Amino acid sequence: MPRIPRVRGLLSLPVRIAPSCTANRPAFAALSTSARVQSTKKTEWIRGKLWKGEAPGPEDPYTQRMEPEDTSNLPEEVRHHPRRAEAVPRPVEQSRLVLPPRRTEAVTEKELQSVDPSYAPATGLEGLDEIEPIKTWWERPGHWGEESEFRGFAPKKIEDKAVIELYLRRAVIETLALQEAGLLNEWVARKWRAGERAELDQTLAVDIVVQDGKATLKGDVEAITGRLTSEVEEPNQAEDVSAEEAKEIVKTWDALWKEVALNEHLKFAIRKRVYQLTGRLIPDAKLGAASTAQHLLTLTVSPAKRGKKLAEILEMKGDLPALPNVKVHARKVGPIDKEIAVGRWKVIEEELTKRGLPVTGTAGLGKNKERDWLSGKI
Repeated sequence: MPRIPRVRGLLSLPVRIAPSCTANRPAFAALSTSARVQSTKKTEWIRGKLWKGEAPGPEDPYTQRMEPEDTSNLPEEVRHHPRRAEAVPRPVEQSRLVLPPRRTEAVTEKELQSVDPSYAPATGLEGLDEIEPIKTWWERPGHWGEESEFRGFAPKKIEDKAVIELYLRRAVIETLALQEAGLLNEWVARKWRAGERAELDQTLAVDIVVQDGKATLKGDVEAITGRLTSEVEEPNQAEDVSAEEAKEIVKTWDALWKEVALNEHLKFAIRKRVYQLTGRLIPDAKLGAASTAQHLLTLTVSPAKRGKKLAEILEMKGDLPALPNVKVHARKVGPIDKEIAVGRWKVIEEELTKRGLPVTGTAGLGKNKERDWLSGKI
């Protein structure tokens, strides 16, 4: 019984649209056009009910997409500047260094053949240019200038005690000269002239008189002050003095000059000057306890003694090593040490050698080689 109304409903549709089911094709075109018109009117009616007035957005959001708005806060002249996309920072443009080139995409074979019909792709590595990766760019010659070479503040370390004492006295005289002129606070953190041999002799000719820990200079102090405060550029390292000559000069001095009392400003300036002339730096932890020039000389000449390790102290006491379940090691115990202790390491070493594998380490074969190749590190 329910099949009859369904069939009648389906058969009634062609009757309403066309007089017969054998209608020509324009009838179907009229059917499509009328359906679109009805759906458009229905959409407009729904949009009018939802919105009071003109509805925002496109009528069909699936076929009509709104263009994204420019939300940039930059001025109009900056946004439309022709060089904004390819802008290069000014320091980079003015740099004297040879910077790496920008990465570009290689031309395809079709594009090359259109330009050069005689082009043939390579089938092997013979005759091809080897392009070095960006990782080795700064190691290539010509990419660094002389102005970019490292120039250290201190020279090579001086080992002779007499030479160190000679330069320490020079540093004390120069520091006291700047203090008497009232320029020590201004020049304590600046770089001082290393000077030539004649300037060294001129400085050592000034005598240091110590009374109750206070020092006074006798000699041409103004010449020393004027030389230190000059802005003339010169090599950082002073002329070397032989050990024999330094011993003869040190013998002529009175040992009282080493008893001069030093405050914090003097100690900092003398330490910096001695480091510049001898290459020996007094540690900050030791500098705080020094109070005279003799203390600075002792800290400069005698290197700090290495304290005993914890394992050595425990071995001397003998308490822990005497226990049956405790063993003291002088260094960290690694996996190889554990394998050696149980006697398996010889077998492991033989098997690794047979397979051509590194016994220790990775032999330079790290992880993520493919990523390094793609990023140009190899």
